[in-house]
Amino acid sequence: MPEPTAPSPFRLKADAARHIAADGPPADTLPDWGGVAQSANVRFILHPPIDFEIAYQVDRLVIFAPFSSARCRLAIGDGALRPARLRAGSVIVVPPGVCVRVQQQEPVEFLVLSVDPAHFAEIADKAAQGRAWALKVVDDLLDPAIAALAREIRRALLADPLIEAGYLELIADAMLARLTCGLITEHGAPPGPKMLAPGVLARVVRHIDDHLGDPLRVDELASVAGFSRSHFSRAFQRSTGDGPQRFVLRRRICRARDLISEKRGNLTEIAAATGFSSQAHMTKAFRDELGITPSHYRDAFPEAGGGEGTD
Repeated sequence: MPEPTAPSPFRLKADAARHIAADGPPADTLPDWGGVAQSANVRFILHPPIDFEIAYQVDRLVIFAPFSSARCRLAIGDGALRPARLRAGSVIVVPPGVCVRVQQQEPVEFLVLSVDPAHFAEIADKAAQGRAWALKVVDDLLDPAIAALAREIRRALLADPLIEAGYLELIADAMLARLTCGLITEHGAPPGPKMLAPGVLARVVRHIDDHLGDPLRVDELASVAGFSRSHFSRAFQRSTGDGPQRFVLRRRICRARDLISEKRGNLTEIAAATGFSSQAHMTKAFRDELGITPSHYRDAFPEAGGGEGTD
C-alpha cells in the first residue's frame, strides 16, 4: 500500500497586493495567494476576499469556486477581457493549456482546486460508467452538490489546525465525479424569471455595500432596482445564485472578514460596522457560513494581533 500523505499545515495570508497584470504575459504556475494545502493529486488554495488581478496559463485542471457574487472582467482562452459576474455557488472549470485572465473589481473569496489531469481522467471514467465525456471550459456551472462540497473543504481548511490531506482529496474526488455528469450531457437552463440587467444589479449591489452597517430589507432593494418585491427576489436569485437576504448576509460576512484580517479591529465594533445586531449575531453567522467563530478566523492569520472580544 502507498504511504499516506502527511497532513500539510494550512495558514491564511492577508497579502494586500495580489497582482499579475491581466493584459500581460501569463504566469505558468498558480501563485500561492491565500492558504494552501496539498494532497497527492490535488492542490487546495483558499483565496480570502481581497481584490486581485491575474493572467495564468493553466498547467493542470483548475476549478474555481466563488463563495460570493461579484463583478469582474474575465477572459478564458482567446479574446479580450469582458465584463462578467461571478455567482455564489457556481464553478468555473479550465482545462490544461488554456489561459485565464481576470481583473477582480470586487473582493470575492475563492476555493481553487488544481488537479492532476490523469487523476481527473481516472475519476471521470469511473463516474461516466462507459459513457463518453469530454473535458472543456465551463464558465458558470451552478450545481448545489458541488457548492456544498466546496463549502465543506473551506470549513475543513479554516477549522482544523492540521489538514488531513486524504480527507480533502476524497471530497475533491466527489466534486470531480459530480462535474463529470455535466461533461457527459448538456443541461439547458431551467425555466424561470429573467435576470436583472447588469446595470440594475450593479446599482443594487452598490447600495448594499454602501449600507452594510444599516438594516437592509428586501422591499428597499426592490425599490432601488425599480421592481416589485416578488419579481425582484426571483430575478436577483437567478442573477446571483443567492436570495437577497442571503446575499446581504454573505456581504456582511465578507466585509467582517476583511476588517478582521486587515484592520484587526475589535470584534464588537466590527459586528456593528457590518450590520450585525451584536457580536453574538456575527459569531452565529460565521459558524453557520464558515464553520468557525470570528476569533478563530482572526487567529488563522499569524500576524493578527486582533482587538479584544470573545465568542
